[in-house]
Amino acid sequence: MKAPGDFEPAALRTLLQLDIRIKPVQTLAGVPGGERLVYDILGGRFDGPRLCGRVLASGGDWVLRTPGRSQLDVRLVLQTDDGVSLLLRYGGRASQRDGAPRIEVAGSFEAPEGAYAWLNDIQAFGLGAPLADGVRYRFFCFA
Repeated sequence: MKAPGDFEPAALRTLLQLDIRIKPVQTLAGVPGGERLVYDILGGRFDGPRLCGRVLASGGDWVLRTPGRSQLDVRLVLQTDDGVSLLLRYGGRASQRDGAPRIEVAGSFEAPEGAYAWLNDIQAFGLGAPLADGVRYRFFCFA
């Protein structure tokens, strides 16, 4: 019998790969906690085993940069290939590890009733890497 608080290891499964294009639009220096960088989401694409489509040119990333680390706060709208709009909201951090950029995020979805309502009940975890004009993420969830 398991004691309260004992957990079985959970398996992660691939949720999607997300490529977003971004454009810096504003820098606010000297704000409490560091420097605020605001980016517009210009678009992109996402592909996964159960959903795929495009990133709409809406939303943004509000980064708080401090020495050695950045805190991410992102909201964007995804549109599936069958025309359903989803909100993806995630936060996390970007830093350097062993001389390489490392981006770690956790997020959640808002989906309408129907084929993608299952997204409302998952917690997504992702790793990211910078691209020339944006960021690529791989998101996972518990199986």
